[in-house]
Amino acid sequence: MTCVSVYPYQIGLDNEEAIESGAFWFYRKLGFRPGRPELARITEREEQKMAATPEYRTPARTLRRLATGHMFLELPGTERGVWDRFRVRHIGFAVQRRMAGRWAGDADKMRAGSVASVSRAVALRADAWTGHAGKALEELAPMLALVPDLDRWSVDQKRALARIIHAKAGSTEVDYLRLLRRHRKLRAAIVRLGSRRP
Repeated sequence: MTCVSVYPYQIGLDNEEAIESGAFWFYRKLGFRPGRPELARITEREEQKMAATPEYRTPARTLRRLATGHMFLELPGTERGVWDRFRVRHIGFAVQRRMAGRWAGDADKMRAGSVASVSRAVALRADAWTGHAGKALEELAPMLALVPDLDRWSVDQKRALARIIHAKAGSTEVDYLRLLRRHRKLRAAIVRLGSRRP
């Protein structure tokens, strides 16, 4: 892991207990920072007020505003800001749009079409993937089908992707996560997909 994200609920979004406890400042003291520029500016202003007046306390209204976005802690090896706009739901919305536009909202057709599309792009024989590996391919294919240049990846990158899919079907996700972390092309594609607003 090279980046840790704190979900807004943890710092006070729809969570008055976190507002009362000043959870935002707990994470801030650990080195977390807001991912949205306007929240970073509010944080800076609040820190200036605290520096000038040690007894100053951030009002609950301001803490609620600060709690509207994720906070991030980048560890060594992560470029600052890469994950700021990433949301898993952005990928989900993109899959839904594709399903509605291309398969008239039919989830079964979308899954089968995505498996066929990814299999062609990566030169996988989808019919050879059975059991857990076939299920892993079916689960990952709707997202992978959104990668625009998948068919132009190198042979090594495609083979590494196949290993990731097989590892996803394993009894634990340790190998899957290890291989995913090493596949820079795939990780970059996932970050791009998850950083596009719906």
